[in-house]
Amino acid sequence: MADILELTDATFAAGVAEGVALVDFYGTYCPPCKLLDPVIEQLSETYAGRATIARVNVDDNSEAAVDNMVEDIPTLVFFKNGEAVARLFGAQKLETLAEELDHLLR
Repeated sequence: MADILELTDATFAAGVAEGVALVDFYGTYCPPCKLLDPVIEQLSETYAGRATIARVNVDDNSEAAVDNMVEDIPTLVFFKNGEAVARLFGAQKLETLAEELDHLLR
């Protein structure tokens, strides 16, 4: 099983600085966020070594959420070399997220 990187306010910038990253901004109390858990886990396994799959708990890391203009959760932000290049809102299908990651990895 691949690891999902848990980012904090302090580690956020370094966590998305290089390569392609998908960051799931979530809350522990959020039902749609819980629906994404197996999808994020599968992506972490599929893209291990090719892309960073990370999560940010918005309750514990409000600075990262504010800096990335997260107003609703779940919010999924795709980064390439530290720059936010795409975002999706709400629970998403595995195929949708994989398609965006594949596009960014080209």
